[in-house]
Amino acid sequence: MNTAELIRDKAAVTSVLKETPDGRVVTIRECKIYIPARYADYGMAQIGVDKHILGIYAMVVENKYAVCSVNAMMQIDPVRTNKVKIAGDEYYEFEFDKGSTVIKNVNLVKADTLTYLIFDEFFQKGNIPWFIGYEDLGRIFDTARKYAGANIGGQREVIELIASLVARDPNDRTQYYRTAVKSQEDVKHIHPAYIPLMSVRYGATNTLTKLGGSYFSKGVISALIDPADRPERIETILRK
Repeated sequence: MNTAELIRDKAAVTSVLKETPDGRVVTIRECKIYIPARYADYGMAQIGVDKHILGIYAMVVENKYAVCSVNAMMQIDPVRTNKVKIAGDEYYEFEFDKGSTVIKNVNLVKADTLTYLIFDEFFQKGNIPWFIGYEDLGRIFDTARKYAGANIGGQREVIELIASLVARDPNDRTQYYRTAVKSQEDVKHIHPAYIPLMSVRYGATNTLTKLGGSYFSKGVISALIDPADRPERIETILRK
């Protein structure tokens, strides 16, 4: 699947979904759901006879897609399940025929441990699925209180700050993404690269932290390849 050919259109996708009186969500047209295959390795998906997935996924209807961002597990009932490659990464593709059940029950079980898994996967490890945009990442915990019973997203500014740290210029990962875009239109067309939050190579901003943190050998290499052009305030203080 070429994701570049897809158009993000929430209204078009949600219009094919209908909630039934018994709490199911059914589709009136064929649709597909995509999640990273990594979800199954880290407790964010269970792929078996019964399928449960984290509610952070892409739903595709023809050439339109929408992003679901719910901090809870959902039981889905696909007609077919496939493994596909998207931009070099493995994804699960769940297919739903017209009239089939997409979500088996909209009454979701709260599990606050999910927020840790999401933070670890998206921020600590820097594994961002193709469908999560820069602005989506800053809002990733907006539903945490309602669906996970956790207040991690209580102050969105904190999450937005962390998102700005892991999002980098796609042409130079030592530079922040926010310096590569000048307008809202740029955000739509220039997609960021992402780094792990704890990355020594790209995350450390001065020689002291590169050499004094974990993974010393990587820090040395980073300091040699990308040397700091001026001392930061913390370095000046510590040298006194």
